Amino acid sequence: MSSRSGWRWLPGLLLAAACAGCPAMAITTASIKAASATADDRSYEQQLADTERKAEIEKQLLVNDASLAAKVDVDVYLGRVMLTGVVPDEASRRTAVELVRDEVGGATVYDDIQVVPGGSSEGGGFVANEELGARLLKAEGLGSQSFQHRVVNGTAYILGEARLEEQVETARKTALGTPGVEDVVTHIVVRP
Repeated sequence: MSSRSGWRWLPGLLLAAACAGCPAMAITTASIKAASATADDRSYEQQLADTERKAEIEKQLLVNDASLAAKVDVDVYLGRVMLTGVVPDEASRRTAVELVRDEVGGATVYDDIQVVPGGSSEGGGFVANEELGARLLKAEGLGSQSFQHRVVNGTAYILGEARLEEQVETARKTALGTPGVEDVVTHIVVRP
């Protein structure tokens, strides 16, 4: 056996070792995100522009206040920005919103940041968020739609675009049927 062919198994072994500890949740998350990108109604260029805008906003938050950046989630769809998360006081919420508005200029910014003394959120938001994503992809009449979503303290926030008003209602009902979701706020624009 040559030394060159003796090492062919190494990449496979390293990949297997790395994935041996991968939780099923990570695999599910990757599958949902891949399916979301495929079902996305935005052009590839618009998806890229939204991803770049999100990265710039997150960078601006991080540069100005790393602690605040860790508490605020940013989602962007067709240039519109949705801020969610939990902060300890009104001043932190205002700071985050002002930083983002300065960064995006005249773009629409939805301020859905919750103020909770102590700045903590209830557990279960991650699981509810992943479940909501899967349900939105599977929901009747929404398969070709793309929504950004977050679940924070039992409230689902959904940002996106639909072709029909009925699709907004379907998204809302789908969210309300998701375990861990008690309320829904939609920022879905209807464009035929």
